[in-house]
Amino acid sequence: MKRLIWVLMTAILWFGCKPGIPDGIIKPDKMEKILYDMHIVDGYLSSIYEIDSAKKVAAAYYKGIYKKFGTDSAEYNRSLIWYNTNPVPLEAMYKNIQKMLAKQKKGTELADLMIKKKEFKADSLVIAKKFKADSLAIRKKMKPDSLSKVKAVAAIAKKKKQADSLINIKKAGVVSTVPTPAVVQ
Repeated sequence: MKRLIWVLMTAILWFGCKPGIPDGIIKPDKMEKILYDMHIVDGYLSSIYEIDSAKKVAAAYYKGIYKKFGTDSAEYNRSLIWYNTNPVPLEAMYKNIQKMLAKQKKGTELADLMIKKKEFKADSLVIAKKFKADSLAIRKKMKPDSLSKVKAVAAIAKKKKQADSLINIKKAGVVSTVPTPAVVQ
């Protein structure tokens, strides 16, 4: 009998005093993913210049997030209030959200850099082809005398310098967009 009472008391203490997420509150792993998506949408909405346009698309995005995670705005708001009054799990979630956002930012910067490198390569080829065409045109106009050759070589050198300058300007634009390491706290 004493053993049964001891087991019951232990069970009551175990289940009664154990802190946890109440029913009706979104669990931390799911809430973290919802908050991440919400912040992505909020970032996009902040880039829309017209406030009315942002409000029009916001509702659809938020509804899509609720549908994706099988929740609704009431449960989300109730959960958000609960997490705001319980900052320990909220802080842990935001540390992970910050890491995910930093990772996404780095990926976006790398994608942008790849696009700029591709554009640089295409632009460089155009500049090189133009230089080659200009050089050939100068050589065709050149007469066999030595003065004409000197002028042609000087004109070609000038065209080469202009082409190199354009390529260096384009290259500087690509190099300046190299992503810097993100600081994750």
